[in-house]
Amino acid sequence: MADAAVPDYTLNTYVGMKEVELAGHKVRLFDSIDELPIVRFHKYNRFLLVDAGIGSDISDYDAHVERVLAYVRKGDNENFAKEFENMRQNLFLIMSECSPKFLSFACLVESIDGQPQTDLSQEGLTKVLELLGGATKSNVTEVLSSVKKKIDEELALYFPTLFDDVRTREYYDEVKRLTTTLLLQISDGYDSERKSVIDGIKEHLLLFSKPRRFSGRDGLEVTHDKEFATMCLLITKETGTEAKQMNVLEYYNAYDYIRQKARRTQNKAV
Repeated sequence: MADAAVPDYTLNTYVGMKEVELAGHKVRLFDSIDELPIVRFHKYNRFLLVDAGIGSDISDYDAHVERVLAYVRKGDNENFAKEFENMRQNLFLIMSECSPKFLSFACLVESIDGQPQTDLSQEGLTKVLELLGGATKSNVTEVLSSVKKKIDEELALYFPTLFDDVRTREYYDEVKRLTTTLLLQISDGYDSERKSVIDGIKEHLLLFSKPRRFSGRDGLEVTHDKEFATMCLLITKETGTEAKQMNVLEYYNAYDYIRQKARRTQNKAV
């Protein structure tokens, strides 16, 4: 995909779908939880996990280097080892030009120029990106961000107890504290004690998310797939409906029902 930031797409929104004119192609994307198949959503989330933890560009590599050095300074050998391994994987993705962020976008593509895109293997998703190879990275990122925001908002609206992210709120509280302290430093002049507070908040934000291991039998990708498979079996057993044929709304309705049922059973047993 090209790097230029010149817009090359137009947007049209339909019920449950977003149609995008992208690099000369008409692309339809799932952007609603009552249309998006749960299997696609699972794949989409898996690639977003990899993008968040490993990334695939130079800015991600720089962030890994900063965190590696921070763990060295703290003498945290366990997290240093995990972060260093993630940095190596990030470098591999950069060299192979394999972007988990853009693969997550491909998971949401329903059709291109009226041709359904149903192959969710990595090879199939890569072909989707090749078909859209004339699109700029910035345009694809913008469309992905728009769709992701809508999906996230719908999940938070329908299932607030499942998707109310306390960690995210905590992170932004720290960002607000850092901003306030920086403004005070600017308005009141240099203060060594305040400078120490600023440095502490910056390091806390840098190391806020602990590195996770992605490769291997117990890696995050394998665990993510196994947990999804187990939950599908449980939902199918409890509801009599094949979970992998559900859309996201149906799946999480079933998940929430089973969770509440288990809680009521547990309360009765106490």
